[in-house]
Amino acid sequence: MNRLPHILAIGALCACATAATRPADDAPKLDPGPIRPPSVLSYDFQWRQRVTATWPTGSRSFDAVLQKRAGELVLLGLNPMGMPGFVLRLREGGAIQVENRTGHELPFQPEYILADVERVFFPWLPPVPAAFSGERRGRYEQLGITELFDRGRLLSRSFERFDAPDRGTVRITYRPAKTHPEDAPPKVSVENAWFGYRLDIETFEQSRL
Repeated sequence: MNRLPHILAIGALCACATAATRPADDAPKLDPGPIRPPSVLSYDFQWRQRVTATWPTGSRSFDAVLQKRAGELVLLGLNPMGMPGFVLRLREGGAIQVENRTGHELPFQPEYILADVERVFFPWLPPVPAAFSGERRGRYEQLGITELFDRGRLLSRSFERFDAPDRGTVRITYRPAKTHPEDAPPKVSVENAWFGYRLDIETFEQSRL
């Protein structure tokens, strides 16, 4: 399997990119890291998002719908016409279901995409007091996690791998920090040194289910 950076493959697929425009990843493969059950999020939602993926040799933009409902997390990738390209479903027990409507084999493993989604949008450490400002550190399995807060609002988060410290850091910035714990942050940027790409995620429609 071609070891593409994981979420970048969504953009390459949904935008019908050719192999020549896809980012390369020659580093040794990492496992996706922990994937947590959807119930870690206590609320149900549907978010419509615009994602721009950038890597050293190019960039792609695409739309996606992320939904969590009744113990299931669903990621719907849209093609350039706004039609469903594929659907990833994460069940509460950890099972992953894939529906591929693209007519092509997906060039990535769904667990890598879901792990990226969870790193950005799921909680990883216990809640902080509403008035807390500053940095805190913690650990979840093989991940070292650092978070920065301003009056209880999450500004940034980073992940390091204790099992692969030489691979660098995944740095996530929330702009601006979300004001309600059940809202998606309007804009998120992800600098992933593990696989050499950047994601800019804009949530432009959201509803609670």
